[in-house]
Amino acid sequence: MNKLWRDIIIASIIIVVAAVIVWNYYDITIFTNWIKIYNEIGLLNLYTMYRYNESYRVVYFPLAPLTFIAFYNLGETTVETLVNTTGISANSTQLEVITTTILRIISKIPLILSVYLTAYILYKKEGPDVTRWWFYSIPLIIAVATYQFDPLMILFLLAGSYWLVEKKWLRAGIAWGLGTAIKYVPIILVPVAFMASEKKRDFIKFLTAFVGVVLAVTLPFLIIDPEGFYMNVFEFHSDRPPQYLSIFNVPVLLSNRDPVITHIVTQIWPYIFAAIYIITLLIIKPKPGDKDSIFISILALLLVFTIFNKVINPNYLLWSYPYIIYVLVKRRRKLGLNLLVVASITAMLWPGLYLYVPAILNKPTYIEEEMRYYNARLLVEKSFQGSGKIVLQLLFLIGGFFKPILSIIYDNINLLGVIMILTYFLSLMYIAVHEIGEVKDKDDLKRVIKQIHTRIYTILLYSIKTMKMLFKH
Repeated sequence: MNKLWRDIIIASIIIVVAAVIVWNYYDITIFTNWIKIYNEIGLLNLYTMYRYNESYRVVYFPLAPLTFIAFYNLGETTVETLVNTTGISANSTQLEVITTTILRIISKIPLILSVYLTAYILYKKEGPDVTRWWFYSIPLIIAVATYQFDPLMILFLLAGSYWLVEKKWLRAGIAWGLGTAIKYVPIILVPVAFMASEKKRDFIKFLTAFVGVVLAVTLPFLIIDPEGFYMNVFEFHSDRPPQYLSIFNVPVLLSNRDPVITHIVTQIWPYIFAAIYIITLLIIKPKPGDKDSIFISILALLLVFTIFNKVINPNYLLWSYPYIIYVLVKRRRKLGLNLLVVASITAMLWPGLYLYVPAILNKPTYIEEEMRYYNARLLVEKSFQGSGKIVLQLLFLIGGFFKPILSIIYDNINLLGVIMILTYFLSLMYIAVHEIGEVKDKDDLKRVIKQIHTRIYTILLYSIKTMKMLFKH
């Protein structure tokens, strides 16, 4: 058997098992509230309920909730048809297992399809080695297991990136527009399209398609309730404290979540982040039609988000994953690939321990985005409800033997979190600076600084020239 096919089969088994046995009950509770809004007050009122009840929040652009609503309803219809056909008792344990499993599988169909379509693109464009790394991606398995929309967004983002390289501007704009209609991530990459366009009309084509798609999806909801849309999609994210793997979470954890420290960090973060983003824009040099420079530029901006964002969930690493493996596999950077694995494992372990340890000890866990405690055991049990119960019982059984150790971990969870955040941060920083940016010594650093200075000087000259032309008219 071909080695790639063997790896695909192994990875597929892992992905299918992850899809069947578990999802993140905390998120799914919010997602199923979207179904209630759709059934009770109509689809276009999706963003109206958050002001009354935060558990009804819709913090994504519309294509994400629309996808979940469509496939979850399909799952409910499938369950209803199956019950009516087979006559399974409505009160049976068997029905609970079947219902939850079917709902999980059918709801996750868009995620699973996007995994394989992305793999197909990578295989056709880059060959088996990059494809293999995609399938064995830990953030990918986490996203499918917990139900995150990132694989779907990445499919459109990656397809649009290749069309950008091929100078198919309308297709690229449509693809990135669809990606943005799920998660905002492609918006931050629009400057790459501008810099990679040879003529102004090329970028205008791209931008027209991009904006047109985003408006086509969002405008109906925006017209019905513009304030509700803003509160859900923008205000909620701006108010969130530092979370999970963010380097800005380090002072928060070391202060034991002191409200003053949390507030200060939340306030200064945008300025630090904006400065790093602008500096990165001054460094990148995407060339029209050149895949390497375009992909490295996209990757540089994505790494700014996956390293310096205020909120970094374990699935966020997936945003830059196809581009990282493209660069590292092509350049044969073993250390970089090993550090990517370290960052991926850390991204999985920190939130996992954060929930699993208190669940074993039957203690509460702190949910950072809401800044309050939840019953960890209940969240974990509900996440593995149905066909995942056996796995959960096994996890609890194993955990029971290590309760003394887990108690120490729980008592020092913030310190452990700091260590994991720093591990994640330093691993990705090394990849970004040394492996991607190829800054290895003082001379390389001087080169980058000189490049930034030259870019700033060019921008200033262009601005002065433009101002003079405007004043003449």
